[in-house]
Amino acid sequence: MWKSLIISLVFLFLFSCSSIPIKKEGTDIESILKSGVKVMWIAAHPDDESMIGAILLRSSLFYKNPLYFLVLTHGDGGECCIEGGCHPDLKTVRGEELKRVAKAYNAELQHEYFYNAPLPMESFPKRHIIAQKWKEYKDPVYIVAEAIRKFKPDVVFTFDPYKGFTGHPEHQLASRFAIAGISAASDSNFKIEGTEPHRVKHLYFGLNKYSVFELAGGTDPSPVTEVWNMNKECAAGFSCKRLLSEYTKFHRSQKNDMNTVRIMLRWVDNLYLSEYDPYSKPLDPYEEVR
Repeated sequence: MWKSLIISLVFLFLFSCSSIPIKKEGTDIESILKSGVKVMWIAAHPDDESMIGAILLRSSLFYKNPLYFLVLTHGDGGECCIEGGCHPDLKTVRGEELKRVAKAYNAELQHEYFYNAPLPMESFPKRHIIAQKWKEYKDPVYIVAEAIRKFKPDVVFTFDPYKGFTGHPEHQLASRFAIAGISAASDSNFKIEGTEPHRVKHLYFGLNKYSVFELAGGTDPSPVTEVWNMNKECAAGFSCKRLLSEYTKFHRSQKNDMNTVRIMLRWVDNLYLSEYDPYSKPLDPYEEVR
């Protein structure tokens, strides 16, 4: 996911984003988190939080807001970077790693077993094919909607539904099913036993708007609606950025990718967000990709 990007990190100027939108005071994400909210993170893989985790840490550790991780795969299609191998298997190791991460983030964890396309990335099935594989296992819309109705988040974070930060089709699917699940959770006609409809107030995509990624396939197309600085305090003596960097070390099996994340974090200060209305702008997770 990250290895092919490391050579580009020497170009410091490439880490800038040209425009920085200014949110009206009280409507910005920092004010929302400060007001006391329940936050949900919806992702495809056990290490995906490493890309936008600073803001999740700010919410959970600094503001003490309840946090919920919904992660859809165990990442068993990835690589194992532990000397001597991953025993008994990669999905078990990555599942245990994510448990430690969730505990460090003070987050409730729901970890599902949806299909994870095996590396290399060039061999991945098309996004809509993976979506069908997921549906054959369980209905992802139902899984997301059920989690939302039970946890009742005010704010949901996920990736961009078109590029998914790195171009991974499962990142895009996690976002698309998040959008569909949020909409379903608010619909009284969508029946989930023992639950009542719940309307999520804010959905944000964490965006890759760092120009360095243009060299490896492009950045996310969604517009930046807000920029959030990761140098804010998360714990005594630790900025959110520094704490995020430390917490990537829990993902031992993904050492190569996490080393690259830590190198990148030396140069990156801002997290780019795009607020999205899932109720008026639905996206089809099963849309055919050519």
